Amino acid sequence: MTSIGIILNPLARINKKKTADITRELKDIFGSKALLCPTTDKEEIPQVIKDFHKEGIKYLLISGGDGTICSVLSWYINLFGEEKLPVIVPLMGGTINMIGSDVGLRKSQLSVCKDLNELISNNKKIPVTERGLLRVEDTHLGQPTFGFTWIDGLLYKFMLDYYTKGAGVQVASMLAIKTVLMSIADSENGIFKQVDSVVDIDGKELPSKDHIFLVSSYLKRFVFGFNIFHDKPEPGVSFSTVLMREPYLRKSKHKIPLGLYKGLESDDSGDFINQSVKNLRIQRNKGYIIDGEIYEHDKETEITISSGPKINIYSPHGEKELLI
Repeated sequence: MTSIGIILNPLARINKKKTADITRELKDIFGSKALLCPTTDKEEIPQVIKDFHKEGIKYLLISGGDGTICSVLSWYINLFGEEKLPVIVPLMGGTINMIGSDVGLRKSQLSVCKDLNELISNNKKIPVTERGLLRVEDTHLGQPTFGFTWIDGLLYKFMLDYYTKGAGVQVASMLAIKTVLMSIADSENGIFKQVDSVVDIDGKELPSKDHIFLVSSYLKRFVFGFNIFHDKPEPGVSFSTVLMREPYLRKSKHKIPLGLYKGLESDDSGDFINQSVKNLRIQRNKGYIIDGEIYEHDKETEITISSGPKINIYSPHGEKELLI
């Protein structure tokens, strides 16, 4: 019986130089229990998803970065709806792996697969962590995109710089230091330049028409392990959102380093908002990132973010256990 579907992105960072070896080892681990499909192009994903759905897979393993996971989940939900989604297993093969890190999948992808296969083979309960998905609707796109994290402004520009310079821990450290120095020297230039925007939170339009950055996420640990959120979201209902404006940055620079590890509370002026929300609308946007996937437009677009379905993610130290 084929209960496992594996999508492998050969272009992902870890897979590039040893795709054949990883493919062979994955087949050795799971044998006939798995349907393994390498996808070198995003256009191949819909057909693979259809094949998996026809097989009735219970586990969806994705070997690639967060962008690959976002693409796969978006196609799966847009094709077959939000009900009875398989357990997701991020194999952390890409440049950005926030999703896998958030649920504690820090081993190599082959080690993760061996542990999972042992549980399945012995008919044991599967430890999972539940997270929600964001439903992101863009007036320039034909269908919703589903992902765990949406970012624009400073963090969007930071990530663009990160990708351009080759990614990795050293690049991240260098850019983080550069960002701190820029904030001290001149917070109005470069990546700190404010985004012209109209933001509506839960039906209430904010009086300010700009922000430095805006991030919404269902993850607890954000970029490079930071935990910036103050409120706890409720999967399927509300999601964590942080918005910062330039006045808050000017007066609160000393607080921000602490806020990277322990979410700061919203300030009374509304220049810094850190709370869980049910609906978010952003007008005048021209660029953002969903789970490592870059979206850029020549013209302004309107983004609506709401809660999507709940997802069970395989996790060694899961919040609950499922007998599948």
